[in-house]
Amino acid sequence: MPRPHQAILSRELIFKTALEMTDRAGRFTVPELAQRLGVSVSSLYHHVQGRAEILEGIRGLMTPALTSLDADTPWEVAVTEWARAYRDSFAAHPAAIPALVAQTVSAPNTLAQYDLVAEVLERAGLSANSIIMAITMLDTLCLGAALDLAAPSVIWEPRGVESALSRALAEASPGADRTRHAFEVQLALIVGELARQLAIEHVQVGSPN
Repeated sequence: MPRPHQAILSRELIFKTALEMTDRAGRFTVPELAQRLGVSVSSLYHHVQGRAEILEGIRGLMTPALTSLDADTPWEVAVTEWARAYRDSFAAHPAAIPALVAQTVSAPNTLAQYDLVAEVLERAGLSANSIIMAITMLDTLCLGAALDLAAPSVIWEPRGVESALSRALAEASPGADRTRHAFEVQLALIVGELARQLAIEHVQVGSPN
């Protein structure tokens, strides 16, 4: 009888399987991953160096394919579109976020996407310090919002307690609306602060010594 078909081991298959395991269980180990793939641990190490590289492969799979941002698009619009795409991409795999934020980003396609927004902000005229601050703020917002989208619809439950929080909860919009609206408000605040910083830096550059 012919032997059953088995997928050829590859880096992409390793990364996809590790992401599937993380989506289901919130974690994976290299031995568990090898067992899931039906290979030895040593076989995995022919393709990847270890867990850290697998995590970066997972990050690469989760990174949205924003291959370009039109140079003619206003920087505020480009940054907003970038942030929404990042939030939505990571919201599809919230269980992977804790492991990913615990290590340095080195996945080439992920770094390329961060570089896109850095180029947009550089063209707008922001200084190096402001660009790094902007990316840090956007990264924190997008990852936090992605986790919030995966949270229970009921976050706070002050049972039998009459308070300002309980009254606000009774009148507020339901969970998903709360999460998405909060993200948009925070994103607008970040963009507004970057615009303010850009104006300050333009004045400083134009000031006489």
